[in-house]
Amino acid sequence: MEDSWSWEEINNTTEINSDLCENVTNHWLYFVFTGYLLPILSPRVRDWFKETINSLRNNKLTGEIVTLTEYGFNKIQDIEDDKEMENFIKRLCNSRRPGLLIQDKMYDKITEEFSGKGGGKSWRYLIKLIDNSHNIGTAFARP
Repeated sequence: MEDSWSWEEINNTTEINSDLCENVTNHWLYFVFTGYLLPILSPRVRDWFKETINSLRNNKLTGEIVTLTEYGFNKIQDIEDDKEMENFIKRLCNSRRPGLLIQDKMYDKITEEFSGKGGGKSWRYLIKLIDNSHNIGTAFARP
């Protein structure tokens, strides 16, 4: 009666599996994906994961909790609350331009533009407004 398996067969299959893993990682498509395509996708994918994990941790949706990404901006814009959008914009300004002093009137004006009640402007326009506009506040140098 012949055995149904042998140690030699098990050793051979282990070698095949390790060769398979090595063949996949040495394949040119693997290098193209990890070297070129993954870095292109990673900022947006990383922001999406951050926002998803953040929303799973917190059951509230406020301007102080959402991530400072386009996904967080869209969530605040969807609830159409001026106070939450103002909190989000304040956090974003402090993050992107920490030395910028902005008056409350200017925050109110920006909030009305972006809160989502009248359609709301886009994330890119908000970033452009905060980064490039010098007439929204006064910059000061920290000691």
